Amino acid sequence: MPLLPGEILQKRYRIASLLGRGSTGAVYRAWDRSEGRGVAVKEYLDPSDEARRLFRREAERWMRLQHQQLPKVHDYFSLPDIGQYLVAEYIDGVSLAELLAQYGPLPADLVIDWLQAVAKPLDALHDQGLVHLDIKPANIRVRPDGRVFVVDTGLAGLGANLEGGSFAPPERARAEAVGAASDIYQLGATLYVLLTGQEPTPALERESGLQLLTPAREVNDDVPPYLSVAANRAMDLRPAVRFASAQAFAEALAAPPARVAAPSSPASPAAPRRTAEGPFSAPVRPVSRRKQIEQRTIYALLALLLIALGVGAGLSLASRRPAVQEAQAAATATLQSQVIAALTAITTPSPTPAPSATPIPTPAPLVDEATGARMIYVPGGIFRMGNDEGDPDEAPAHIVRLDPYFIDEYEVTNGQYAQCVEAGDCQPPDRPGATYHPAYYGDPAYADYPVIFVNWYDGLAFCNWRGARLPSEAEWERAAGFDPGQGIRYRYPWGDTFDGSQLNYCDSGCPRAERDNEYEDGHQDTAAVGSFPEGRSPLGLYDMAGNVMEWVGDWYDPRYYQVSPDTNPLGPLEGEFKTLRGGSWLSTRDEVRVTGRSSYQPSVSRANLGFRCAMTAP
Repeated sequence: MPLLPGEILQKRYRIASLLGRGSTGAVYRAWDRSEGRGVAVKEYLDPSDEARRLFRREAERWMRLQHQQLPKVHDYFSLPDIGQYLVAEYIDGVSLAELLAQYGPLPADLVIDWLQAVAKPLDALHDQGLVHLDIKPANIRVRPDGRVFVVDTGLAGLGANLEGGSFAPPERARAEAVGAASDIYQLGATLYVLLTGQEPTPALERESGLQLLTPAREVNDDVPPYLSVAANRAMDLRPAVRFASAQAFAEALAAPPARVAAPSSPASPAAPRRTAEGPFSAPVRPVSRRKQIEQRTIYALLALLLIALGVGAGLSLASRRPAVQEAQAAATATLQSQVIAALTAITTPSPTPAPSATPIPTPAPLVDEATGARMIYVPGGIFRMGNDEGDPDEAPAHIVRLDPYFIDEYEVTNGQYAQCVEAGDCQPPDRPGATYHPAYYGDPAYADYPVIFVNWYDGLAFCNWRGARLPSEAEWERAAGFDPGQGIRYRYPWGDTFDGSQLNYCDSGCPRAERDNEYEDGHQDTAAVGSFPEGRSPLGLYDMAGNVMEWVGDWYDPRYYQVSPDTNPLGPLEGEFKTLRGGSWLSTRDEVRVTGRSSYQPSVSRANLGFRCAMTAP
């Protein structure tokens, strides 16, 4: 039970109120009767001799520290059979948590000023080998004169297994060694909360792949893009990828950071892990860009129809022979019907025919000699990309022309990826296990399962090693749902009606609250590639919906379809996030349609992220 108002500690400190409480103790506002001043008393409930020894060392270090934005530590003591107590200056003012509760998401300019001020005392702490370890809005106080203070240290030197939560970096939540990078993570989480009014997904849930971190800008459209990027980088699950210092974090808040399209070398700061270059470079991007392809195409076809009518009428008047007139009339009618059919295909939705039972015949697949991976030929041509009835980033639906290409029949497996690692051209996955398979990568039993915990750079390196590349977003979508024989694109790889028996997705055994209790696919985690043969795409590709989400080559832009080129689109020239396609074993039925788009930072790896490779046809 916490101390009550009026209780007196050490015959000196009268408790006034409870400021906060956690699993390891509490923080109180109190009155120092000897000095006649208000103080804050931090309680740590561990009476052991080891805790007392560590606490004394930590408290003495804090007492020696002097900084105008940190409360001065006045005293410390231990109470037998109870715990340890630290007495510090009480900072009057309002906490950012209180402001957030009163006003909701706060203006970016105010947030920037506050957190840049917070960076100064944190740098001072880090220079002394100390960490705060409890940075959050409740522990940042703004005095009436505008000065910003950081209060209530987490006393990291005690080695306590402190509680996790949305502000805890993964190393703290796992009770592992912490450092300055742990404070940087909490700065990023604080930035996120102040801008959005929502706490970020806890680190351990993100690390397991059960949840993803929604970028701040997707939660609040008013968040400047560069601040959204800064928050994501600060909260990277790997400490080495976060900002190098609190000052570096503060500088990132001052102006948008420079962005590059891809890492130029293994040492590039944009690529936290080594990548490999292959013999094939990316196709050259077309210069022209589409403003409104649907209208332009319709106008052109209408003009063609008018020309056809005019030519037919002229020829009929110029010739008096009935046979010639009949031939010209027949030719004109044929051309008219073709143009009208084309117009109808563009302006009206096609009815949903039954998908073909087996893939249509195609040229012989390419087989990679090293890994045995089969690549299926996808004929070039026109198809409708996007979905006006889907999420906003899927619109507008537009006509795209692609050159022929090859794409992997299956997702890249553990066994195939291991060959690249053994060759020295790929990094091992960030984690060898899976969410529900403790032994996964490196275990022969899972050699035919999709490789996971690989980021975008890992996928690029593997495909380059094979002399291939990651598919473009347009190539992926055409391969996933387009039927060249019928000339239509389906909503799902197998047809326009959802069928939960055709894929590995968030069914009745899924840990998410949005799970679909109507189906049970037999897999709590990933499934071996090709486990759902009836769910193949019309071209014969497996697992284009569900199992693992797949990295593609494009940078992500939710508005890209409004300006994308008509031919071989490759995505924006630069961006903050890379695009993912296809849904996974954690995705709901609404997230596995062919046109669905997702995105994440290219340095991120998850238990439900994988990839497949593509190659331009010779």
